[in-house]
Amino acid sequence: MSQYYPIFIGLNTLPVLVVGGGNVALRKVQTLLDHGALVRIVSPRLDPELQTLIDGKTCLWIEKEYSSDDIQDAMLVFSCTEIETVNAQVSRDAKAHYRLVNVVDDPEKCSFIVPSIMEQGDLKIAVSTGGSSPIVARQVRAELENLYGSEMADYLTLLKEWRTKAKSELPPEKRSVFWNRATDGEVRELIKAQRLTEAKGVVETCFLSLLD
Repeated sequence: MSQYYPIFIGLNTLPVLVVGGGNVALRKVQTLLDHGALVRIVSPRLDPELQTLIDGKTCLWIEKEYSSDDIQDAMLVFSCTEIETVNAQVSRDAKAHYRLVNVVDDPEKCSFIVPSIMEQGDLKIAVSTGGSSPIVARQVRAELENLYGSEMADYLTLLKEWRTKAKSELPPEKRSVFWNRATDGEVRELIKAQRLTEAKGVVETCFLSLLD
């Protein structure tokens, strides 16, 4: 049985602590900010590129060595240092306060791990090997990127545009017919061939044909 329960978390305005100020911390902070988190970094030094992200609002820097008091209200904790004793202390403190913690490249100290993520618009596929082999996770993600290309962004945007309309104007049985037709492959292939206008026409024609 897998140790980890897969979940997607809304990070908007969620307080997150990042311990460390190097390249690994930079990557974590960039992703966290992209997803709307409120990030507090604790480190005596910062990578110059990471320092450019500090704005005093969504991203704060506490210029000091880590101490247990730094957990504060953080709901997620990332330890990105190369110092084993610091990583171990962050892990212990976070778990003692019932906060989720990730220690980079050390699954034994983690209560959650970060998967390799493939994104195309609203499509997000997370791949994890449970910490066994991050390289294999990246390889699987690359294979998925070949299966689901850039057309998925426009495809899902188009389907989203019809969700409310279909729900409000079609009865359940016709709704099923509509979605089965809209997702049977033709629309996606048209978008893949850069024929977005035709793809929109197929969806609209299907919808109109089901109106009473």
